[in-house]
Amino acid sequence: MEHRLFLYPGYTLQCIKTAKFKTFSIALRFASAFLPEAINNRALLPNVLLGGTKKYPSKALLQTQMDALYGLTLNVGTEKIGTESVIYFEMKFVNEKYLPNQGMALAEALDLLAEIIYNPRQIKNLFCQQIVDEEIRLLKEDFEAEYINKSEYAYNQFMKTMFKTELHQYRAKGIYETLDEVTLVSLKNSYLQMLHNDNVTIICVGDFEYATMDALIAKRFSFDSPIHQESWLDRETKDIVNATVVTEDSDVSQARINQGYRFPVRFGDQDYYAGVVLNAIFGEFDHSQLFQIVREENTLCYYISSSYDSNKGVIIMMAGVDPGNEEQTLALIDTIVKGLKTGALADEEITIAKESLIQRIRQNADSPERLAHLFFLYRKTLGKEFDPNQTLAAIAAVNKQDIITVAQKLTLDTTYILTKKVQ
Repeated sequence: MEHRLFLYPGYTLQCIKTAKFKTFSIALRFASAFLPEAINNRALLPNVLLGGTKKYPSKALLQTQMDALYGLTLNVGTEKIGTESVIYFEMKFVNEKYLPNQGMALAEALDLLAEIIYNPRQIKNLFCQQIVDEEIRLLKEDFEAEYINKSEYAYNQFMKTMFKTELHQYRAKGIYETLDEVTLVSLKNSYLQMLHNDNVTIICVGDFEYATMDALIAKRFSFDSPIHQESWLDRETKDIVNATVVTEDSDVSQARINQGYRFPVRFGDQDYYAGVVLNAIFGEFDHSQLFQIVREENTLCYYISSSYDSNKGVIIMMAGVDPGNEEQTLALIDTIVKGLKTGALADEEITIAKESLIQRIRQNADSPERLAHLFFLYRKTLGKEFDPNQTLAAIAAVNKQDIITVAQKLTLDTTYILTKKVQ
């Protein structure tokens, strides 16, 4: 696997050359400061662009062209990384050397992507109202489905509680309450902002010649975006005197518990990999302590796990329990956290945690989409390329004392419980 970086006025081209895949993966990523007032427009925009173009004025015609390009797929969306809003277009299609007549799949796929980016279907210089209304309707339905899903609802309420004075309370997905405020004008302005002001990165993964890919990209894509100061790590935090506990009553058969721990270890920090191993031991896998102790040994929950957001510096625990078992469950979790801080972990646990993480790293290296994301993230956040071998070595080098030291940085911030009153 080789990597080359090309810097052009308006955009950066990252080329990852590998013969491992029979496909090409090409991703366009538009990055801008994550602003609450722009969330809904940027959440809707990529799907609106997929609603139709000048050449293919409907979703159906776009899909027909994708199918004609040997089953080309295009994944679009908006995500929040640190305090950046990233609109992405991720295209995957067969390498033309594996086609019967070795056709022009690469050029034709790039033509289609450029058509979607630069030539959206418009009426009187604005997006089509019918397409916009449909995307708003679909997004509203998605939010409403989340409300019905009590695990999703509890998690979202927890996030609003723990991060109520921070940007992290908002999701790139959108804000339900203000979706109807989106207009054709505001959406067009966001589109122009994306084209002319966002930092643009194009990432290519596959078995290609650098000069060929570079020439094909340069012929079809041009941006005049000024480079803005990016912020890929969210360093907003707060002083914690006492942990917050919020209980909400609801007609549920299963109580949901969400806990958030401040963990001032972020991606790229010296003890980052110790934090990764810590979370693997704590609750990321089914061999982790939360699952084994709380669920298997004490049968207190239906599910339980933890996740580590290293761009924010938090570890979040999620569990589903019978109403009435919340206090016992929380007490046991507290015991587990205190045990990690004092070294209550076996060498075998560390070994198994590392093995699971190493397997995942190797799986990431086998996925062109994951490779593209990791190369993008490492370049943006650390200013260097992703090297799976370096990552494997860093995981292997973590020792027990590293884990204990980093566990002592955990501080409980917020506990949110959605439950049914037990009569």
